[in-house]
Amino acid sequence: MMKIQRKRTVEKETKLFQYLMDKYTLRTDTDLARFLCCSKTIISMTRNDHRALSPRLTLTIYDKTELSIEEIRDMSREYV
Repeated sequence: MMKIQRKRTVEKETKLFQYLMDKYTLRTDTDLARFLCCSKTIISMTRNDHRALSPRLTLTIYDKTELSIEEIRDMSREYV
């Protein structure tokens, strides 16, 4: 009988989401989605590299934080 191997849900964490969760004491992706006024599906897909950081989400992060657009883009490409 063949054993099915499952992938880890998050292999690498982006610095951007980790920074936001630490800075604003957000515990889950649901909290992060509420903070950024988007769906948790968008957060999950972005976190797992199924979709890139959208311009809308970039601007929302820019409006809600003190980060510049360049910092947001750089942090979204870096992994912890």
